[in-house]
Amino acid sequence: MMVEDKILNFEKMGLGLFIHWGLYAHFAEGEWAQNILEVPNYSQAFTHFNPDPKKIRQWVTLAKQNGFKYIVLTAKHHDGFCLFDTKGISEFDSMHTPFKADVIKIFVDECHRQGIAPFLYFATYDWHNLKYTADFLGYLAELRQLIRLLATNYGEIGGFWFDGNWDKPDADWQTDQLYSEIRQLQPQAMITNNTGLEQQGVNQGEAVDVLTFERGNPQNIKHEQHGRYFAAETSMTLNRHWGNAENDLDYVAARQLIEQICQSRKVGANLLINIGPQFDGSIDLPSQALLELVGKWMRVNGTAITATANETHPTYIAENNNKNFIKGDYLFVTGLQNIGNHNVVLGGEQAQEIIFQGQMPQRKIKQIVWLDNGQSVDFQQSSDELKILADSFRYGTHLVVRVAQITFVD
Repeated sequence: MMVEDKILNFEKMGLGLFIHWGLYAHFAEGEWAQNILEVPNYSQAFTHFNPDPKKIRQWVTLAKQNGFKYIVLTAKHHDGFCLFDTKGISEFDSMHTPFKADVIKIFVDECHRQGIAPFLYFATYDWHNLKYTADFLGYLAELRQLIRLLATNYGEIGGFWFDGNWDKPDADWQTDQLYSEIRQLQPQAMITNNTGLEQQGVNQGEAVDVLTFERGNPQNIKHEQHGRYFAAETSMTLNRHWGNAENDLDYVAARQLIEQICQSRKVGANLLINIGPQFDGSIDLPSQALLELVGKWMRVNGTAITATANETHPTYIAENNNKNFIKGDYLFVTGLQNIGNHNVVLGGEQAQEIIFQGQMPQRKIKQIVWLDNGQSVDFQQSSDELKILADSFRYGTHLVVRVAQITFVD
């Protein structure tokens, strides 16, 4: 099956940064605070919105420095507030706040300057616009007007990420018209429409490019549906909320992030790691630290993440541990310990034998080399089996998942 170049290019990106940011950041109780908590005086966030543009640009720098290839920013979330100049369509935008500037222009311009792809999230479910319930057709016409602005005023956009059609599952959202206009204005843009928690990885005939999994952890993905090949993307929040929530201390560990990056690649999906900046645009210290730890890992192993997504690179799972796998030309190994004195490192002295049977490609392997230190990996290959002796991390090092590059005989 032929796969579009833009889908292949998207899959090669591998790792994206999701940024949920808007008026809700002022209250620091999550992105759904207005709806769930019925926060009083929500309008005060609008009258106080005046972030530091430098911090918006710093998001891009942080992503670029830590191995992320694209950024998805919430141009409009469900509260209806637009981070861009709506050109008079709405007064509920950043131009009518004390900030008096177009956040999306600042963001996209900085992405272009630093060479990272800007994607724009747009909530279709809207709590602010009265037309959403009183005049749905009028609402959809207005929605398309806003998307046309985003598709024409900011240069090249990597993709449009829609979210909210699940609120009216039986409605005619006129998506064919919306997508057609995007294809005309931004032919290389990826189109994503979040199918929600109940429809993970399912396409119902929509002319989008990406299968979504919310915060799911897919174990397998059906990339071919309705006679087409779809890219795939799953998301991960650093704590329990998408938006700024100062009392949410339930942060994930670096191990979870690194393992999820690898698990996503194993099944042929990109991973979107989400942050929720504070009201002035600052990123909280735990989130920044976790992104920087991801960056440390990506600086060593990033080539394996950006080269192994598409299903033309089959996945081979080890017989004795399904966390260990080969994807394309790379071997991913988890569960390794440190090599050191057994008094200070428990159980870390033994190398791990990994066996792949009856499923390996009929290509003769020349060598296997760890990316972290350039050392060779011992292996034995026969017609129906590959046996690898994966030595452990040296004392003082533990990268969670160890990656090796496989070189085949020409």
